[in-house]
Amino acid sequence: MFAATAEIADKFTEENIIFRVVESEDNCRIIADAIVDYAAFAVHFISSDDSNDVSVRIPHYVRFKDAERRDVLRVANEMNNKYRYAKFSVNDEAGAVTIEYDFPENDDGIAEGAVEIFHRLLQIAEDAYPAFMKAIWGKTHEDPDLGKIVFHDFEV
Repeated sequence: MFAATAEIADKFTEENIIFRVVESEDNCRIIADAIVDYAAFAVHFISSDDSNDVSVRIPHYVRFKDAERRDVLRVANEMNNKYRYAKFSVNDEAGAVTIEYDFPENDDGIAEGAVEIFHRLLQIAEDAYPAFMKAIWGKTHEDPDLGKIVFHDFEV
């Protein structure tokens, strides 16, 4: 386990944040699960070496279909303008939006910062969620052509 991961894990245990640690050859992740008003999210704290450089991601924050892509991109751009440090990335291949945050290298206080970033990202995720759901479920994107449906005396 990398130094930053161990420090964050200790602090999350102290703060009663539920998490698990997943280690691979490339990196070590702390995955903290959280439920906010609208949805559940998994927040990943990723370390790839013993420096205190940590990437934070909420992968697959929302999922969308091709028809909703344009509206999701518009909302992601609005959110990127609204939130200074969080970045909303749209992955067309996965059909999903990821929220990203990167810690600068920091020798002290990485664990304190991780707790603060965890809570801030959850707040941002909760605040932005209705706008994304409106883009996905709203009628702003083109509706598919279903052909003509005839009811007794009128046509739709």
